[in-house]
Amino acid sequence: MTGFLAYCGAAWWCLAIAFFCATIAAGLAQPFVQRRRAARDDQPPVSIILPVKLINPGFEAAQTSAFKQDYPSYEVLVSAAEAQSAALKEMREIAAAHPKIPCRFFHSDGKEAVSPKLDNLMAPLLAARHGFVLTKDSNITFARSTLAAFAQNLAPDVGLVVAVPVAVRAENLAGKIEAYLLNGHARLLLAASFLGIGYGVGKTMLFRQSDLARIGGISVMRHSLAEDTALSRALLGQGLKTMFAHQTVAQEIGPRRFVEIYLRQLRWSIIRRQNERFTFPLEPVASPFMASIAAALAAPLAACPAGQAFALTLFLWFCAETGFAFCKGWEISLWSPLAFLGREVLALTSWFHAFTTHEVVWAQVRFDARLGPRSSSGDLAAESSGKEKAV
Repeated sequence: MTGFLAYCGAAWWCLAIAFFCATIAAGLAQPFVQRRRAARDDQPPVSIILPVKLINPGFEAAQTSAFKQDYPSYEVLVSAAEAQSAALKEMREIAAAHPKIPCRFFHSDGKEAVSPKLDNLMAPLLAARHGFVLTKDSNITFARSTLAAFAQNLAPDVGLVVAVPVAVRAENLAGKIEAYLLNGHARLLLAASFLGIGYGVGKTMLFRQSDLARIGGISVMRHSLAEDTALSRALLGQGLKTMFAHQTVAQEIGPRRFVEIYLRQLRWSIIRRQNERFTFPLEPVASPFMASIAAALAAPLAACPAGQAFALTLFLWFCAETGFAFCKGWEISLWSPLAFLGREVLALTSWFHAFTTHEVVWAQVRFDARLGPRSSSGDLAAESSGKEKAV
């Protein structure tokens, strides 16, 4: 039995290391490969939709970036479920500071969709003046060339252009753990993009109004918590693929709380389990912690102490990830080793937990990932008094 476990561990370790090295190489090459695929050379007018609710870390810089695009013609549509809020007040100040960019505000109080975000998008989607629409979350910051890069990737056979979000400006340990989670996922998404594979990533999306109409409008996303995945799949049904842009976007992190990032990671894990039934069970193959356990099991084959094999694999994996982040220009700090270990604990815990529940928390509302909302925000607020809100 010991020999069998050793050979199983060796096989797992080889598979994990090969996969890891391949994602690093593909992630480094992705911008160059994808830029060559970006064939569109015109810049059609675009309606940028900014759904807002809270003033998240980096809110002003993130939202201002939508008004500073080096692009010939676009409008900005701001939408909120609330008639008045601190976030809306700040958005009006940002819009007033950029009078050359057409901007309109909408009150989206619909309750027709499972996703609160989708409800917030309905009114501006119907009012958009241009045939090309881009949506952006309030914690995503654009470079000046981002809109042009998105448009460049919207070829005739592409229905949806998204971008890989990269974490920036984490301000405490919990934030740095979440940044490591996001950037570890970013490496995998860049590798998928290198292979020409696209996924619905809803942080920012560009699509044609005509394509949305062809698939039945926003009703195709109404019953899904993962509206980005639902949109991507519906467009694929029409022969239109999803493409990652050759530019990443910056996701503002700021300070976080551990309960907040765990609830968010659990929500994403449950949604992935619902929508990616074949790949979700394989996610531990990408885990350095699981590869290190495999190395410990295989250690007798190399006459190496199990503890040494475990530690060496974990250390070298961390060094390789840090080197990848350095090459990409991503943030690195003295907290990185601890954030790396915290990421592994959080990722594996939420992955295991996702097999035991369908319940997610989003914007203070409990959802059954299969059915929709289970209770009102007031019910949850009373139930979870004193706990951090998952946003």
